Amino acid sequence: MELRSFVLCNDAGDEVCISNYGARLLQWHTDVFGKDRNIILGYSTLSDYLDDPFYHGAIVGPYANRIGGAAFSIDDQEFALQANEGSNHLHGGDKSISHMCWELVAQETQVLTLKCELANGHNGYPGAMVFWVTYHLNNDSSLDIDMKVITEQATVVGPTTHPYFNLAGVGESASGHILQIFADNFTEVDDANVPTGEICPVDGTSMDFRQPRVLDPQQPKDNLDHNFVVSRPADESQGVLISPDKQLQLHVSSGYPGLQVYTGKYLGGKFESFGGICLEPQFFPNSPNIDNFPFYLTTPEEPFRMRISYKLVKNQTEGDNPASVESEKAD
Repeated sequence: MELRSFVLCNDAGDEVCISNYGARLLQWHTDVFGKDRNIILGYSTLSDYLDDPFYHGAIVGPYANRIGGAAFSIDDQEFALQANEGSNHLHGGDKSISHMCWELVAQETQVLTLKCELANGHNGYPGAMVFWVTYHLNNDSSLDIDMKVITEQATVVGPTTHPYFNLAGVGESASGHILQIFADNFTEVDDANVPTGEICPVDGTSMDFRQPRVLDPQQPKDNLDHNFVVSRPADESQGVLISPDKQLQLHVSSGYPGLQVYTGKYLGGKFESFGGICLEPQFFPNSPNIDNFPFYLTTPEEPFRMRISYKLVKNQTEGDNPASVESEKAD
């Protein structure tokens, strides 16, 4: 299938570029007080994405993040998955939906729908699956990402989106971003970054982002690749990223119980380490293997549906108080 890209435009002057390869977000251009900013890291040509090891802008899955031991069980039957990160399974394995060409279903000025299919047993997942993703760029500078998955048998599904954001604008330093996460708890991980099953309070730890905090990539405490237990409903901001100049805010929300924050330490090639920040709504990592984590199977009777929303908010002056993000709600 031919590599293609599509552009969505809204009345606010935003332009979002999406590829059929991995249903990837390639660029998001927005006007910040008369100046154009592209806030999503990416490559200069579509073909560069074919060898991308960083999941730039991709829809990842069937199950995003890590599954410990590259296996899970359904009704006492164990399914072995491809181990593509040591002994664990990450982002659906190699050559999964993030590295496939999706079929164009529908395109309008502000809406794009793409579709892809996985055969039964792909990378070990039971059941043939069909994935749809619909991008809707709204006039309030919000981007809704609606995902639907149907399957022929009970299986594990939990995709997410994986853009790297630099709200200062691509080409500018990402240092000095401000992060706020509305989460009272986070999931503890082992040395392989797989959750142990413990849910820990953020209070008194470096994981406490309930008040806005400047990220410093030189500090180990801000080398994040962690899942937070969101404490707000899907119609409110669950995480907020603020540009270093405080002129642009990115709000994220979803119906998922978790939000993975990755500050990009392992970016490489043409991309600088810590050059972009991922805000990935998700089930908790390794949820299929941990009984006390919120999770549900996708079945033929109950298709998977999820909305992830990103919304841009522009401050009137550089000195606007970032704490004001607490009152912002997602539409």
